[in-house]
Amino acid sequence: MGAEQQTNRPEQSLRYGAVEAAIWRNNGENGDFLNTTFSRHFRHEDEWRQTDSFREQDLPTLSKAAADAHSRIQEMKAADRAASGEGK
Repeated sequence: MGAEQQTNRPEQSLRYGAVEAAIWRNNGENGDFLNTTFSRHFRHEDEWRQTDSFREQDLPTLSKAAADAHSRIQEMKAADRAASGEGK
């Protein structure tokens, strides 16, 4: 993860078992934009860790997380447009 993501919290996150999709709001020259990162949580000895590497059996869950993150982003963008008056 980048330094910016380590200090900030995601706008939203979706968790399905060990798989997580985190939706980040960033500021750019042309306004806000949304990015998504994916991680898999696992326990190593007595410590929780995370990785961006996925096992074969994680792929269906990763696919669902990606599809649901896409839907959530579309909802967030629609809410942003409505709040700014663009949807009228």
